[in-house]
Amino acid sequence: MQGANGKSEPVLYLMGRSALDRLALKCLLRSELRCEVTVDSDFTPTSVWTAMRARPDVVLVNADHPAIEVVDAVEMITRLRPEARILVLSAAVEPHQLESWGRCPLHAYVVKDGGLEELRSGLEAAFANRPYFSPGTRAPIERGAARRHRTPVLSRREAELLPLLARGMTLRDAAQQMLVSYKTADSYRTSLLRKLGIRDRVELARYAIRERIIDP
Repeated sequence: MQGANGKSEPVLYLMGRSALDRLALKCLLRSELRCEVTVDSDFTPTSVWTAMRARPDVVLVNADHPAIEVVDAVEMITRLRPEARILVLSAAVEPHQLESWGRCPLHAYVVKDGGLEELRSGLEAAFANRPYFSPGTRAPIERGAARRHRTPVLSRREAELLPLLARGMTLRDAAQQMLVSYKTADSYRTSLLRKLGIRDRVELARYAIRERIIDP
């Protein structure tokens, strides 16, 4: 394979949360696909910034869910090196799971159940600057991407609840401050997280900081 930037040896950058998982995947790529990982890191901004010195052709993202840290890391890469191709390797196969990946800018998506040959196809396509999506995954991901460009419309109460929870306030205390029942506040929280495509408080806090709703 040849890199998109014309180098005889393409640069593959592996991203994943666990160092042990990255090591296992690097060994698998080397032994089974004869593909060498040039640099690897987790999703923290400092480690991503350091890894970008390798000027990757392809970024292999090993993650089963597009958590805020994952999305932020990939967006950072696309800003610093827009020519890099993003390939996601994930276990997500259900439509709602795939739609959530639309939050993340990507060029290829390979499901882990597809096996080594499908991963090989995805990597070859990415290095050749071609899109690749495991069967049945492209349409839901594109639906999610279309929604990514639409700003979620929050109700007045949802917008009021967001910074309270993002700053670490308990739902019970937030309900008291908003002068509503706990059950009502819980319904606001459920709707808020659904609209934002967020699962937990950590992601909510990161979203609020990124959107300048609260200070870091």
